[in-house]
Amino acid sequence: HALNSAAQTGRLMKALLLAKASGDIPGIFGRLGDLAAIDKEYDIAVSTACAPLDYVVVDNTATAQACVRLLREKSLGVATFLMLDQQQKFAGAAKERVTTPEGAPRLFDLVRMTDERLKPAFYYALRDTLVAQDLDQASRIAYGKERRWSRVVTVKGDMIEPSGTMSGGGGR
Repeated sequence: HALNSAAQTGRLMKALLLAKASGDIPGIFGRLGDLAAIDKEYDIAVSTACAPLDYVVVDNTATAQACVRLLREKSLGVATFLMLDQQQKFAGAAKERVTTPEGAPRLFDLVRMTDERLKPAFYYALRDTLVAQDLDQASRIAYGKERRWSRVVTVKGDMIEPSGTMSGGGGR
C-alpha cells in the first residue's frame, strides 16, 4: 500500500482547509509545518528532527473526528491529526527557559509560530532537541554529563537519538 503522494496530500489539505473556510469544520489550524517559520540555516535540522511536520493541527478530538469522517467520505487518504487540547501537558515545558551545553540552541526556541496557542503542539513535535554545528559537537552534547540533551541534530541533518542511534550521511 503506497504512502500518500504529494498530489494526494495536496488534495487532502485543500479539502480540509475548504471545510475550515466554509465553517463546516472551524477548528482546523492547518499543517504543522505551515504554521511556523525558521531561519534558513536551521531548515535541514528541523526537517530532519520533526517528523510531525505533516500532521494537521486541530483544536480538539471532535474536530479530528470530523476531519477523519470527511477524508473517509471523500476517499482523500489518511492524515494524522494533532489535537491541541491533548497537548496541554506540554504547555509548561514549552514556556520553560533552558540553559544548554555549549550554547547549542534548542530547536523549539528557533521556531517562529503564527499563533502562540500552537506552542504545545510544536513542543510535542520537537521536545528538547538541540542543534549542533557538526557531528563532533552533537556527540559531545548527546553523550556528555547532562543526559537530558540526548536528542541532537546538526545543521546538516545528522541526528543522534536517545535510543542510541545515529543517522546521517549525504548524497541524496
